[in-house]
Amino acid sequence: MTELRNGVYATPAEELSALAQEARCRGISYGHLVANTTTYEQQEIIRDYCEEKARNRRRKSPRRSG
Repeated sequence: MTELRNGVYATPAEELSALAQEARCRGISYGHLVANTTTYEQQEIIRDYCEEKARNRRRKSPRRSG
């Protein structure tokens, strides 16, 4: 499991989604991406994906007045 910068861990599903999306963006297969990147590079891809996902989630959430 990949530890994110905020101390939380990415789920296995998030890790898989992040790497699959990156492979699609690069125009290569998931297996090719995993075989040709280091564990550190994979963790950075996962962290970036999860941070972007969190930013989008915050942007879409309705503002509460209180």
